[in-house]
Amino acid sequence: MVCSNPIQSLFSSEDELVRDLKFLEILRWGRKEFSDRICQNSGTQAEQVLGVLRLDATYQFSEFFYLLQAHHIETADHLERLAELHNKYIVGLTKDKEKMGRMGLRLDRLLDAIFTADTMPRLLQNWSEKPGCIDQSNLARLLVGVMSAETCRKIVVACTEAGFLRRERTPYGTILVGSSGALERIFGECLREMRLRANNGD
Repeated sequence: MVCSNPIQSLFSSEDELVRDLKFLEILRWGRKEFSDRICQNSGTQAEQVLGVLRLDATYQFSEFFYLLQAHHIETADHLERLAELHNKYIVGLTKDKEKMGRMGLRLDRLLDAIFTADTMPRLLQNWSEKPGCIDQSNLARLLVGVMSAETCRKIVVACTEAGFLRRERTPYGTILVGSSGALERIFGECLREMRLRANNGD
């Protein structure tokens, strides 16, 4: 009995390869187009800001705000449900050491990312008082799977200087972050164009 070779199987069909390569081209175009547009729309052309805007992490950061809009996360109840799902996911990760290793995450970092009886009320209170606003430390918790808290901070600072975010310090010493709408709009426009290109076979 001859065992099939998965590599040979993957590359054996020219028609499928052509479709795969076209789709890869669309993915590459989308990421590059997002980077170009976000830099073009920046309120400053300072290189230290543009350098951060071009990071892959900024793409993931923008995707988060896009998904908040796409899933209609509008009320404190909606956000609480998101935080609960986040906690469930993090707890699951803490029980899977191999996956933690593949993602480059440490146990202490994951435990810090869980919304507790202390941090959950602040998350919801901020959103209730200023819809769409999340404390910077809580934003880092929600993004723990894709970036460090320091990377999150750098992106917040750069996006604020670029005019994409509102960032303000509260009397309690926390920093509230809210989107102007530009990040999710640019991300969404690129995503829509990628889908249309893929469907049209361009």
